[in-house]
Amino acid sequence: MAETTPATHAANLNTARKGSLKNSAKKAKKAVVDTINVFALLKYIDPFIDWLFGIAIILAILKDLLDIVNTALIAAGGIGEMLIILFTFFISVFIFLVMVITGSVGKVKMTRGAVKKILLVLGTALVEAIPAIDLLPMETILVFVVIWMTLKNRKEAAQEKKAEQSTVKQAQASPEPALA
Repeated sequence: MAETTPATHAANLNTARKGSLKNSAKKAKKAVVDTINVFALLKYIDPFIDWLFGIAIILAILKDLLDIVNTALIAAGGIGEMLIILFTFFISVFIFLVMVITGSVGKVKMTRGAVKKILLVLGTALVEAIPAIDLLPMETILVFVVIWMTLKNRKEAAQEKKAEQSTVKQAQASPEPALA
């Protein structure tokens, strides 16, 4: 093991501090860019269809509040637990139907994203069935994650469409060589 002198220790400490400051600045910049990107997704909201997400948010919040009330209902004979499990199932089915109606799982190109969303809904429903963990607002978080994923998919689809249109315009603008 190499011996460290006070001079090398001080140099190593200064190097670590400088690196830490650079890393902190990079992390802060990345956080700002990520926040701006989240707000940039808001322009992909379609009010004619996305109002269904509002209903999903309200039901998810109601369900998460019922999870808190459920702890009192368990003392009343366990009937509350079955009601909460059924309500969780119906909320999860409703969230899935909202995803289908809003086109969140209907695009062929976005099959991988659709599978992620379906597994996310199923996983959340299973986690919500665990008595202690169901106090966390999992359904509400799920709805917001699904909205974010849907808007992100719409953004990617819009970018692909724009790139495709620019490629078509370039192909139309460039003259084709004449065949002899």
